Amino acid sequence: MKYTLVTGCDHGVGLALAEQLALRGYRVAACRMNEEEHLADGLAQRFPDQIQVFSLDISRDESVRALAEGLPFPALDLLVNNAGILGRMESGPDESLDFDLMLQVINVNALGTLRVTTAMLPLLRRGEQKTVINISSEAGSIQDCERTGWYGYCMSKAANNMQGALIHNTLRREGGRVFQIHPGHVATYMRGHLDTTAKITPDISASGILKTVLDGNHETGTRPLYLDYRGEPLPW
Repeated sequence: MKYTLVTGCDHGVGLALAEQLALRGYRVAACRMNEEEHLADGLAQRFPDQIQVFSLDISRDESVRALAEGLPFPALDLLVNNAGILGRMESGPDESLDFDLMLQVINVNALGTLRVTTAMLPLLRRGEQKTVINISSEAGSIQDCERTGWYGYCMSKAANNMQGALIHNTLRREGGRVFQIHPGHVATYMRGHLDTTAKITPDISASGILKTVLDGNHETGTRPLYLDYRGEPLPW
């Protein structure tokens, strides 16, 4: 039996990843940020022997610590840090910038990911795969940055990439690896409503991510791989 934990399974890509990992035979800890979201419960009913649902607020130390202490898994082969928030999509620096909101976005998207990974390191070290997937974004690329706004989100994903590189430096010495993955422009509710301008569905994104990481022949070296959901490299 292989074990995985997926954050942000409230809906969208996280929910699709949990389902597809169960279909691949994993036992899944499906973690939702919002206790009032119940889509993951439906998955658990479909896969009663494989999926367990947990509430996890990755912005809070005590929530992450409680799950790490109570997770009934002997190991983790795969950790998927998917949970994230968008924040405000300001167009540029001439707008009134909401720095408190930016701190919240960075706390979830960068520090939240790091909270989960460090808390789960003992279980990851006992797993066979020792693989971490961080759902990053093309918005975190400094080399390819063309936006004039989206400060909180872009900065948080750049920081997400850095924490992934730091974790990779530890895990690679122990036979592990880290992937920083851009999921594509997905039809999700991150903007507070369904993004009908998106090009792909959560199922397509999740399928591509798992094929890239689990079925691909990507070799990680001294740095983690920064790829899109199709396996195409992104500039740091």
